[in-house]
Amino acid sequence: MNRRRSDANGQNWPTSFDVACAAGVSQPTVSRALRDDPSVSAETRERVQAAARALNYRIDSRAARLRSGSTGTLAVVILTQPGQARARVNPFYFALLGAIGAAASDRGFHLLLSFQDSAANFRSDYEQSHEADGLIVIGSAAHAAGWDHFNAAHRQGAHVVAWGAPEDSLPTIRCDNAEGGRLAVAHLAASGRRRIAFVGPGWDGHVAFRLRRDGYLAAVAEAGIQPLESRAISNGSREEQGEAAVRGLLAQDAQFDSVFAASDLLALGAMKALRDAGRSIPDDVAVVGFDGILSALHSTPALSSVEQDSELAGRLLVDALLDRIAGREPAPTPIPMRLVVRESCGLR
Repeated sequence: MNRRRSDANGQNWPTSFDVACAAGVSQPTVSRALRDDPSVSAETRERVQAAARALNYRIDSRAARLRSGSTGTLAVVILTQPGQARARVNPFYFALLGAIGAAASDRGFHLLLSFQDSAANFRSDYEQSHEADGLIVIGSAAHAAGWDHFNAAHRQGAHVVAWGAPEDSLPTIRCDNAEGGRLAVAHLAASGRRRIAFVGPGWDGHVAFRLRRDGYLAAVAEAGIQPLESRAISNGSREEQGEAAVRGLLAQDAQFDSVFAASDLLALGAMKALRDAGRSIPDDVAVVGFDGILSALHSTPALSSVEQDSELAGRLLVDALLDRIAGREPAPTPIPMRLVVRESCGLR
């Protein structure tokens, strides 16, 4: 019996029933033979495979995955602020997305990508709808409503891992943020900077910023330096927040010779405020950021940064999700980082 399947253009493609007819075997035998099932003799497997090649038959991998209970797909959600243009998303997220895509492909999985910004489009039911086997969420800790949604999905049994979550109630991959902050500030102190300002608006509600601030405080205490922080608040982008923070310091007539910013985007905003105020970077004020985004290399001057290993982070996110799908508890592994010193942090 022949059963043709057609694509969206009406093109007919051979089925396993056509292969069975050509090889003179049953359709179940075709399925077993093409899976290299040892219950099928070598001679029959060879005959079935030859018939499949002659007919240009391809196994319906989607149907095979559905039969196995796997979609062969991992969903990735990037949390953005309501109304935020995609081009304004933190570029580190795109680097991370590329690394996740490469790691998923290496393991035989496709990606399903979604940008979500509010309750109107929050979605985490990819497993229930058989669209994906699990979910990786990337976003800013400041997006409280989004993280509440995915925390609820996790509690209800969804396979979820996160990058950027504000707390550890979700399985989360992150670097040693406190050590990264300490490295940056210790370098500034060792280069002779004695008035080091911390820029990290909203650090008390952002676990990564809080830990980076902890590293800052440890380093200035070790160097015998008084901490200095901006109290300025801005609800704009990270660049606008960094700019507002430094403008606040300048308005207070605070004396500072360097800035450690809790992210590269904050640092880029801080550098704009310094340039607008006529402060030379790094002669008057050195600047160090955190993340290692590509645009840091092309800023003027090039931004020094604590770089996170985004390639390894992508692999570990995929590994952690696949472990959870398989019922295994992944071992916590901090992401390596390194301080990359560029022109914004020149020695005096």
